[in-house]
Amino acid sequence: SHPQHTTHVLRKRVSWLIPVILNNRLPRDDCSAEEQEVRARTLLTLFVPWRSPADLKYPHETWTEAYQRHAPHINPLHRSIIDNMTVLSECKDARD
Repeated sequence: SHPQHTTHVLRKRVSWLIPVILNNRLPRDDCSAEEQEVRARTLLTLFVPWRSPADLKYPHETWTEAYQRHAPHINPLHRSIIDNMTVLSECKDARD
């Protein structure tokens, strides 16, 4: 038995949680270095499983470097969602 079995419990969530991107759009692939950091951080938090930021990125690495390290392991369904989010951002930029 686990040492904390009398005080701790693990449960599956009953309701779904939907993350919301606060800046309202994903920066494009061809954006500035600062926006690339925002893009990488957003994609990592949405598509890579994590419990703490340390699961996503090492202390010495940038968000862009962390994304490049994780990108090959993102499953094809999530990759297609990322591609669709990118196209949507490009369309919004073209409209503005």
